[in-house]
Amino acid sequence: MNTNLESYFLVVTLAISALGFILFIASSFFKLKLHNLIQQTFFSTCFFSLFAILLIRGINLQRFPCSNLYESLLIVALAASAITVFFSSKYKMHFLAWPSSLFITSLLAYSISLPESQRDAIPLIPALNSYWRVIHVPALLTSYGFLTIAGIISGFYLFESYQTESLDSKKKKLDFYEECIYRCVSFGFPLLTFGIVTGALWANNTWGNLWQWDPKENLALVTWFIYLAYLHLKLSNKASTKTLAWVNLIGIIAIYITYIGINQFDLGGLHTYGRV
Repeated sequence: MNTNLESYFLVVTLAISALGFILFIASSFFKLKLHNLIQQTFFSTCFFSLFAILLIRGINLQRFPCSNLYESLLIVALAASAITVFFSSKYKMHFLAWPSSLFITSLLAYSISLPESQRDAIPLIPALNSYWRVIHVPALLTSYGFLTIAGIISGFYLFESYQTESLDSKKKKLDFYEECIYRCVSFGFPLLTFGIVTGALWANNTWGNLWQWDPKENLALVTWFIYLAYLHLKLSNKASTKTLAWVNLIGIIAIYITYIGINQFDLGGLHTYGRV
């Protein structure tokens, strides 16, 4: 399979995201206000470039490309690009520019650094050769994009909460961050729920049981309970916003361990397709 065009797009996208991060962090440091159109153009370019990579790979493979860690990283980066465009345009979350570009750059750099065994296109094993793969995987990975951005904003909230400035200005920023976090989780949690449910249905179809008590399944459920706790505490007003921000940061750790850590640390289980 000729992967030259795919590799070219990947390197170009990585360069664009890295340059974007430098531009956005510099503008933030020097307090320069970039026109919103620049941010929209940057993340839209990343989105379409990543879409082209996945399209090329899909055409070459004659299937939807979501069967290994490399392809999943591209999907998360694609989702993060689309999410940032959506939130920055609809909800004016322009402060997401540099952390989102850093997140996308990190994902692409990690994907390029993977060993050939995780990047090569190989025939699907029987467990992955199912229509459930196209239903389950994109929803779960997109939820990771939303929830990771919620965690990023939580970091902004906690940082801002310790800053010394006028009370009115500080409260306005904190209220805005709080609303942004809630919106991200409100989009991400239903997708996470859908991903876990469809994963259970896929497991039943493949292995004859809805739940295998596999490490990745168990940690996915733990992650789900973390965000359920966030929503419960948020909607019932039983915790401070600072506590809710910490819950989201714990959620990011849970996502990392579920998504990459299980295979990275070779904890075993049936989900070994992304071992590094």
